[in-house]
Amino acid sequence: MHLVTRRAAEFGVEVEGPVRFNLVKAMARKDQIVAGIRKSIYAGLRRREGAITFLRGDANFLDEHEIDSGDGPLSFDKAIIATGARRATPAIRGLDQVDYLTNRTALQLQELPRRMVVVGGGYVGIEFAQMYAHFSTQVTLLGRNVHLAPDEDPELSDALAGYLREEGVNLFTGAPVQRVGKDGSDIAVTALIDGQERTFIGDALLIATGRVGATDTLGLAEAGVSTKGRGFIDIDDQLRTSQPNIWALGDVKGGWMFTHVATYDGPIAALNAVKDAGKRTDYRVVPRVIFSSPALGAVGLTEAEARAQGYDVVVGKVSAVGGRSQAIGDTRGLLKAVVNAKDKELLGFHVLAPHGDDLLHEAVVAMHDHGTIDRISKSIHVHPTLSELVKSAAKAAKA
Repeated sequence: MHLVTRRAAEFGVEVEGPVRFNLVKAMARKDQIVAGIRKSIYAGLRRREGAITFLRGDANFLDEHEIDSGDGPLSFDKAIIATGARRATPAIRGLDQVDYLTNRTALQLQELPRRMVVVGGGYVGIEFAQMYAHFSTQVTLLGRNVHLAPDEDPELSDALAGYLREEGVNLFTGAPVQRVGKDGSDIAVTALIDGQERTFIGDALLIATGRVGATDTLGLAEAGVSTKGRGFIDIDDQLRTSQPNIWALGDVKGGWMFTHVATYDGPIAALNAVKDAGKRTDYRVVPRVIFSSPALGAVGLTEAEARAQGYDVVVGKVSAVGGRSQAIGDTRGLLKAVVNAKDKELLGFHVLAPHGDDLLHEAVVAMHDHGTIDRISKSIHVHPTLSELVKSAAKAAKA
């Protein structure tokens, strides 16, 4: 939608009349895809119904060997907690007096907001702000931290902030929200920016300020399972909780809260619980992506993190300008390889580029088993592809 409305003619595509976006149809397509994914998951359970008993209900622990299943007590030898996380409600004055959107309800709208204020400069805030801006909503994004995506390489996150502003997002960092309130039928959001209060008006407010563990109704204390704050369960590197016969996996333990981390955790927890396999987690090579345009992806350490850990590092940095990126009309972005100068081990890779989410995986594979940057820099890459940008960054990381 964004490409067609703004740049179609550049590619020789002539559009007669206005280009319209149908939010209802887009949401219906999304719902259909989600329903198909859910259906396949439950189909997998049904295929193993001889080995799996599937119960629905609100369960809570009675002690370390018994739960209330909602249909009465159920005893167990071992248990795995995989209840995930839920949206955190920030302590913003007046928030309980207004209607606001979450990452779930923002995907259920049937009408496009005219003006949306997004509170939160992390993954959800960035993705939803840009998405609705591309849909033609006037979006204001307020981030508390000095940098957008504060856990990522600041040079790349600042570049992404610039691209969002170029696309029309009214973006402010270092802008903690002080209060919200009603302004007629609209919502007024007041933030502190450069020491001064500024108020932004919207007919929709999206709160994207992080998550907490979904554990408050589980009766963890009765089971002897300890938490480490914000409701997240404390675990060791075998995913075992403070109760030796109970494990936890996925978002409920905090840290990197991604589906691919939960699917990594699952077999480890299962093998350790069922077979006492002693499998250990290794989160050194966890890829993470903000699905923006261009996409911001990373794996491993940033340059600052590597230096803080005592590494002497070499950084290879290139722009996202290449034959393929010029062909598709998007040369925005940077790629950075963080390499240990001592032995050429690839410590981290950071990419802001079109399809950066896919480009990242070459670095993920290279980092497996403490691989060196030579795995990328000395391999042959097809021309013209975006993957050549990854090799260029690797070749630039020379001691």
